[in-house]
Amino acid sequence: MKEQMRHIYKLILLTAAIMLQACGSSGDKTVFTISADITETAFSNEFLQESVDTVSIDVDFVGDGLIVGFAPENAPVPWLEYRAENVTENSATIIIKVINAQFLLADTYTTKLRLATSNEDSSKFASHDIDVSLLVWNLAVDAEKVKFNGTFGDTSLAPETITITSEINEWTASTDVDWLSIDVTSGTGDGVIVATPDISSFTASGLQQGNVVLTEVTSGDTKLVPVELALNNVYLFAERPVVALTSTSNVSLVETTLEIGNNGKSALDWQASTSANWLALTPVNGNQLQITADPSKAPMNKNSSAEILIATSEDTTVLSETIKVNFYNSNLTVENKNLESLEINTNELLASPLMPEFYVSVGNQLLTYHQYTGEIETTLTVSPADTLLEQLIMHPTGDYLLAKAIETITVEDETTGETSTSEVTHRYKINLLDDTVTEIVDFDIVWEPTDIVRLLGRYFVVTQALELADENLNVIFWDIENAYLVSELEVAAQTNTLFALDNSSASFKRYVPQVNDFGDDKISIALTHEYHPELLPEGLAIIDFIVTNDESNIYAVNQTSEWISFDGDTFVDNGLLNASESVVTLLLVKNNNGQPNYFRFDRSNDLGFYLDIYNDQQTVSSTVHTQSGQPRNVILSGDNQRLILDVFATVEPEVDAQVNLVTLSQ
Repeated sequence: MKEQMRHIYKLILLTAAIMLQACGSSGDKTVFTISADITETAFSNEFLQESVDTVSIDVDFVGDGLIVGFAPENAPVPWLEYRAENVTENSATIIIKVINAQFLLADTYTTKLRLATSNEDSSKFASHDIDVSLLVWNLAVDAEKVKFNGTFGDTSLAPETITITSEINEWTASTDVDWLSIDVTSGTGDGVIVATPDISSFTASGLQQGNVVLTEVTSGDTKLVPVELALNNVYLFAERPVVALTSTSNVSLVETTLEIGNNGKSALDWQASTSANWLALTPVNGNQLQITADPSKAPMNKNSSAEILIATSEDTTVLSETIKVNFYNSNLTVENKNLESLEINTNELLASPLMPEFYVSVGNQLLTYHQYTGEIETTLTVSPADTLLEQLIMHPTGDYLLAKAIETITVEDETTGETSTSEVTHRYKINLLDDTVTEIVDFDIVWEPTDIVRLLGRYFVVTQALELADENLNVIFWDIENAYLVSELEVAAQTNTLFALDNSSASFKRYVPQVNDFGDDKISIALTHEYHPELLPEGLAIIDFIVTNDESNIYAVNQTSEWISFDGDTFVDNGLLNASESVVTLLLVKNNNGQPNYFRFDRSNDLGFYLDIYNDQQTVSSTVHTQSGQPRNVILSGDNQRLILDVFATVEPEVDAQVNLVTLSQ
């Protein structure tokens, strides 16, 4: 600040007065006089803010001209400038303006301007002084905006505090809306105000806005602290937005049960309906819906689609949920299949959560295969030639996926003939409903996207540094001060909690989201727990993990801690599920019920690679030997009936690159 002030003083004109010569002269008998419409003026300005204040002074004089400057007993000041306008032989308008106020410390500053008229030999002289003061006041607050977030139907919201920093200023506080009250209405210097909203009178969701009004008493200046109250919509949601059902001659998954919840604090009565005659809906236990497909009523050898509407019977303010259902009904006898000589881009293998399809990227193309027949259904060229389509990320509904490709551009210098190369990153949104491709151009994520998650019925793209963005990759929320690189990410679908793996500390971090359709904060997440497995020695990493839909269990891949239970408060490390020294656990996948499926290899026998499917009691319910090479990636189909393996030649040199399709249940 001192350096800034020294710089300002250097800019002061050495001449602190201006001489305005008017036409005419005065005789010896003329009495010189000068008057102005004010004798003092006071400015005020908020600390660190630029001032735009000016004062216009009307001056009348009798004399040979007009002189304006700082009074001799006052040194020039850097915060005031003046100029003359409308000058005549006996009048003028003086404009004084506050400048550089943003560089001044909070304090009161004074000076004196002198208006004078005189003749050439100064034998006649008249003057008029104007006292000028500048109050730089400081009522700094700790937040640009006070935000209250809740859901319509909440009975109350927690209060928020406003901390005022002010060394000397006396102030008052008030609000300009009747739904906001404050506990402190006046003070001097520093202070803390507690603001409390009253939401009892609101009859609908939406955004309410108001202000806490701070008034600096001496000057009467006001400072508005904006207040935003966002009451979110109440809406129903299922733990999964889509359901894939299947019936073939030897594969059957015609029934599933979903948890139905809402984003409010109390349970809601709801009902389910559908227009599909092949679909039966049965409410269970008040908060679950059993969905059953009847193969005898659905067309054979085709996909049948349906929608289930979940809505309240009476409360029209509650937004409904729509669950999409696909039923693949076929007389096909499903067999294990090997799609040979299919060398897909690294780990770019995804299953549709709804349709009996999976997707792979090969070169710059996206290929769609039927998960039961193994036949290729579509080939879509997405990125420029000689690029690799990578980073495939599936939307939870299966409507679209995200992808990227890096293109190398070669440019030849026309003068020297030398060539240079640069890389251009293309990001795409691929609509899987109509096979259209849109390049995402205007985005502001900093890190690479890894997942699309559903939290409290809303969808967000998550990056490897835990940025939360919209589908166009524009950041909505990022706690940059606590950012870290996330190794893996999981959502507990029933509790709507987010779990992230921080391998810098080999710890799980649990977050509770807050989602709001209104206001500035569309999504925020709050860290509630951080846990390092007790049995895992320092320095050992966690390779992968899943969390059950009710968040009661975490299953992981590491050397000591495969099963960790959680009661909402405390984690317990239960050690390994399979402690056999001959068994190597390679991969872990989660089925729709939130149960773990461990992909393993047993060195003690010739059966090779296999999948252990666990139930909710941490017991193996079935084991499937894949009779495949070692995969670099495995996924489950949307109906959980097929295991899809990416066997790469560099992992199994004696095996050509291929994709294996293995049936899990019959």
